[in-house]
Amino acid sequence: MGVKLRENLKKTGVKSFFLDITTNGKRYKEYLGIHLEPKARTPEVKQANKQAKQLAESIRAKRELELQAQDYNIVPAFKKGIDFVAYFKKFVDEYPHKDIRIVRYSKEWFIKYLETLNIITLKPKQLDEKLCRGYLEFMQKGLIGETPYNYFTKFKRVVNQAIKDKIMNDNPTIGIKTVRDEGLKKEILSYKEIELLGKANCSNKEVKRAFLFSLFTGLRWCDVSELTYKNIDFANGVLNFSQSKTKHSSKNSSMRMVLSPMLLKLIGESGKETDKVFMLPSHTGALKSLKAWRIKAGIPKNITWHCARHSFAVNLLGEVKADVKTVASLLGHSGLKYIDIYTRAIDEKKEQAMNGLPEVNF
Repeated sequence: MGVKLRENLKKTGVKSFFLDITTNGKRYKEYLGIHLEPKARTPEVKQANKQAKQLAESIRAKRELELQAQDYNIVPAFKKGIDFVAYFKKFVDEYPHKDIRIVRYSKEWFIKYLETLNIITLKPKQLDEKLCRGYLEFMQKGLIGETPYNYFTKFKRVVNQAIKDKIMNDNPTIGIKTVRDEGLKKEILSYKEIELLGKANCSNKEVKRAFLFSLFTGLRWCDVSELTYKNIDFANGVLNFSQSKTKHSSKNSSMRMVLSPMLLKLIGESGKETDKVFMLPSHTGALKSLKAWRIKAGIPKNITWHCARHSFAVNLLGEVKADVKTVASLLGHSGLKYIDIYTRAIDEKKEQAMNGLPEVNF
């Protein structure tokens, strides 16, 4: 922890003062807007430069006292002026985990919400419960399923980190309850629709191969996009990999799956161990190709990549009649909790089928 007064030399020869602030292992720069006149030859200029340096040193000492005040849970003045939006962006840029895509979309939807309020920058003290609640409601209107819950959960993580970094004292999200939507809101592709996709042309052949592979293995985007030939045991027709989502939190993250002849055909010839099996574009690019592809196939459903995983589970339970333990194992779940979502989807399909039967007058 410390505050150092430093000089920044501009091309014009003018020196300006800034503070180099280190606290909690992080560094901040605070530019003071105080300058030293070059070529101080006259007594007046020399005196002005002396006073400017004294003022800068006075501010430095004040900031140092504010840093010491952190021990008493006081937010330093220089942190009160930090833009929370910029802080959120920096948080995303430095985020090291695999769920970075959810954190990034959480930030993007937060910025979208602020734009509806004509807010560009936001001081930490302006981030109150009303604003946070409005952000959640904004997402609930524009997104479906568990997405608002997932995005808001990541948003709360950013707020908690801001509190740890002494950007703010109080947590404005504490009084906001978020309920996970346990229903299955993703679209499900039947085997007939999957067959239509297989016959239809896709502008990106890698997207087609990878999505069909996910439809018959249940692999998430984060896993299928990182799959390498090292994961494929061609001699025994087996896929071995660790689930990116759970490899740091579950003992059951390691997966072993027998590959059918069709799946081996989708994989193709073996390559270098480090080479990726599917040379995919970005997630956004893949979704664009997926949308155009399903339109060509005549499928009127809004398909995301995760639909492949849901379709895999529902079709195994409903069409193949696989038992829930087998499906849970193939999905890499350690328990049966999440399989309830898919069994409820089967029940809904049965109910729709029964309601579709014609009435008979008697």
